[in-house]
Amino acid sequence: MLKEISCPDCHWHRLVGTAEKLCLLHQVGMLRREENPDQAIIEELFQRSSRKLTCGECGRVGLRIDFPRDEEEDWGDGRVCQQCRKTIPPERLEVFPDTKICVACQQKDDDGHDDTQPDFCPRCGEIMISGTSRGGGLTRYRLRCPRCG
Repeated sequence: MLKEISCPDCHWHRLVGTAEKLCLLHQVGMLRREENPDQAIIEELFQRSSRKLTCGECGRVGLRIDFPRDEEEDWGDGRVCQQCRKTIPPERLEVFPDTKICVACQQKDDDGHDDTQPDFCPRCGEIMISGTSRGGGLTRYRLRCPRCG
C-alpha cells in the first residue's frame, strides 16, 4: 500500500511503496535483510519507524507517515510529479503538456539511474551475483552468493 512520508519543517514529501519502505527500514536498522519479508511486518515496522526517518531536503529526523494526498489538494498548484510529488513547473507543462514527471525525475530515467535494492544472501548477507547454470541445453541464469556458493 502506498504511503506518503512528509517533513513537518520544510514540507518535503514523497510517496513510498513496498520496495522503498523496505529500503528505508534497512537504512534505519529496523529490519534484517531477508529474501521475502512478510508484508504485514513491513507495514507495522514502517509505521513505527517515523521517528527515525530523515528528511530528504532539510535532514530533519522524524517524519510524518500518512495516506497519499488527493490530487485535488494540489488544485491550482499545477501538476505534481508522480515520482517525487514536487510541482512540475508551468514552463515544462507548456512544452510537454502530457508529461507526468518533473525534469529531475526524467533525467534520472534517461540516465538509467536504478533505485532498486540489490538481493542479499539470506545466510551471510553478502550481495548476490548473477551466474549461469552448469548444464547442457538452455542457458539458465541464477543468483548465487560469492561467499557461501
